[in-house]
Amino acid sequence: MAATIIADKYGTKIGGLIAGLPSTLLFGLIFIGWTQNPQIAVQATTIVPIIGGINTIFLIIFASQIKNGLLKSLSYSFALWIILSFLAIAVKITNYGAILLSYIIMFSASFYFFEYKLHVQSVVGRKIKYTQSQLLLRGSLSGLIISLSVLFAKIGGPTLGGMLGMFPAMFTSTLVISYLTHGFQFSSAFAKSSMISSISIVIYSIVVRYSYIPLGLIFGTLLATGVSAFSGYLIYKFVLRKLS
Repeated sequence: MAATIIADKYGTKIGGLIAGLPSTLLFGLIFIGWTQNPQIAVQATTIVPIIGGINTIFLIIFASQIKNGLLKSLSYSFALWIILSFLAIAVKITNYGAILLSYIIMFSASFYFFEYKLHVQSVVGRKIKYTQSQLLLRGSLSGLIISLSVLFAKIGGPTLGGMLGMFPAMFTSTLVISYLTHGFQFSSAFAKSSMISSISIVIYSIVVRYSYIPLGLIFGTLLATGVSAFSGYLIYKFVLRKLS
């Protein structure tokens, strides 16, 4: 909910930056580490970069189809996300270097399509007077999707938990709300900014992977959150601010 309210006021660049922070994954990994153990949470991070790359494709499909309607764009996006995510699990890639490389390739391709094929441009914010029903809708939709993601992460193993922890819950809620509030152009611009800022989610998972065991659940989470937040700041300062 916060991401969409911030986007309303400050535009899609700042809103996308907030949406790209690791909220769903953060709670998912904490829950896995708390209910099982930090080692299982670390194992769950193995697949995160691949699913992060698939999430960028999710956003590309959404932006390319949104002119045809919200339901159609979400249907295509979710169908492709499910197929590619389970395919990633079935392939069983264990080399973490190859996993990171796959993320870089998918992210680069998605960025190229956003910038040079779809020509999506950022949209400035505008003042809106919120009603209680609008705020309730935003909070309920965001909270419901994130809660379901964390629940599914609990009942699966490390790999499935990592996959579902990367379910595009925050992206979905903010994109739906931004579309209903501002229309498809604003929503497409939000998707572009969210895709770029989602680098911080993958960075979060990398820090967790190497900090949960030596530092423990609490301090590992604090370190990963701090590094992810700082990376988000750098992404905004050196990338998002320079894009159209």
